[in-house]
Amino acid sequence: MLAVLIVDDDHAFRAVLRALFEEGSGFDNCVEAANASEALDKTREITPNLAVVDFSIPETNGLYLARQLKAQEPALPIFMLTADYNVDIEKEALAVGVTAVFSKLNDFSTLIANARAVCGLD
Repeated sequence: MLAVLIVDDDHAFRAVLRALFEEGSGFDNCVEAANASEALDKTREITPNLAVVDFSIPETNGLYLARQLKAQEPALPIFMLTADYNVDIEKEALAVGVTAVFSKLNDFSTLIANARAVCGLD
């Protein structure tokens, strides 16, 4: 059973991502978190196969959360989403162990295709 952890403070945006992952993408369990502490707690509970993390989250930022997730689960693939994509954010994200960075403004079919590939579904 493949699980994805979706971390974003925007409930409506989490719902959109959840629907995309639940619609035949091969992920059986979609777990949502609105902030970093929730995300870390849920990671301990379910050990997700993939985390999709917003760059801008309450309490901290996505880069800090990515470091924490990697400390907890070193092999966990992490995708970061940002509304303000730029090369500097991507470089910093990759340096802390993020697998890939995606713009929130793009078509999410690429996100899902990459998620399937990273988790061995394609």
